[in-house]
Amino acid sequence: QKISPRLADATLVAKVNGDLYDLARPLEKDSTVQILTAKDPDALYVYRHSTAHLLAAAVLELFPGVKLGIGPPVENGFYYDFDRSEPFSPEDLERIEKKMWELQGQDLKYERTLTEKEAGLEKYRQMNEPMKVELIGERADSIFSEYTLGPHFIDFCRGPHLPSTAKIKAFKLLSIAGAYWKGDEKNRQLQRIYGTAWFTKKELDEYLTKLEEAKKRDHRKLGQE
Repeated sequence: QKISPRLADATLVAKVNGDLYDLARPLEKDSTVQILTAKDPDALYVYRHSTAHLLAAAVLELFPGVKLGIGPPVENGFYYDFDRSEPFSPEDLERIEKKMWELQGQDLKYERTLTEKEAGLEKYRQMNEPMKVELIGERADSIFSEYTLGPHFIDFCRGPHLPSTAKIKAFKLLSIAGAYWKGDEKNRQLQRIYGTAWFTKKELDEYLTKLEEAKKRDHRKLGQE
């Protein structure tokens, strides 16, 4: 803010001694700090990860009781895996996206908290989130970070994330696919919702146009025709 209010508004995440940090995370020692804006590829990775959390928060608002898998950023977008007895429909996808925009407009904060492993395991057992219990058991340090978003969503997550949902300006849910938990066909099958997210609507529209063009050139479609 002191350097430039405009820079503060454009900032999405920080790099502290080479590691990505939330903007609200305190500096605990002398550090080399880089300020990352939309010009930095690392910021886009964080932006998409935060959009995946927004997706999960919307799903939990609309479909309480759905169990959470993982929701990472990927090339050109993000996904989140859900365990739900009924399949998601294309109409559900529209409702979820609408709910995401509703939550985006509420300027919800991505809030980081630190939790002791044993207490965290007990909490997720109480929440009946078996996949999160499994992940915490395998991956968490003795103290791990969680992120909350809105009243219903909390996730075991290293982060970092954007300051708030208001920073997310352009996204689109694309498709639903089946995915085995941890990629192992012996495990339960989950429903994976894919989406894409970009810094501007112009970039989003260009990407969606490219997808449509690629579909038109798909050899399976052309072969049938």
